[in-house]
Amino acid sequence: MFSLKKEFGEKEKKFDRKKFAQVLSISLVVGFLFATAVRIWFVFPFVPETEEMSPALPKGKRIYISRFVRDSSLFLGDVVLVAHPTQKGKVALVRIMGKSGDQISIKDKVLYRNGTSEAQEKSDFSLQFKDARPAFSGTYSSRDNLSNLTVEDRNYFLLCDNRDDCVDSRDFGPIPFEKIIGKVL
Repeated sequence: MFSLKKEFGEKEKKFDRKKFAQVLSISLVVGFLFATAVRIWFVFPFVPETEEMSPALPKGKRIYISRFVRDSSLFLGDVVLVAHPTQKGKVALVRIMGKSGDQISIKDKVLYRNGTSEAQEKSDFSLQFKDARPAFSGTYSSRDNLSNLTVEDRNYFLLCDNRDDCVDSRDFGPIPFEKIIGKVL
């Protein structure tokens, strides 16, 4: 049909494999560096190894943790990953149940925040898993009966959803903001 004639002095363009390989390799290196930077500084995958947050976050299910966390971006009900305060190199996946200035108490396994039980609070989250055992007396277990505790500035009271099978703020007290590694997306 139509034929294009080459103008005088114009070279025929060939596919330059060497140039293509250079552009491709540079693109792959830049992409790898970008993905690595995102993984290190912003978001990373995490797989819970225990049932402490079941069934909301079951054991073995991959979740993503955002490292970009500020004190002002944490709310009641958020699930966070924290450096374990008593076991070096360990982490805990827990839910924020009390913030700075809150009065926390536990009576017969029921959490009270500022005098209101968690069952009475209208919130977007709820206890996902009920405790299977009855409450122990206060002399036997402070986990089931905790007297009034005021959460200090830049500290958080953290509890697991599956409270019978975890270690949380009932055992080691409120956690400072600096121990929070990230927030579940």
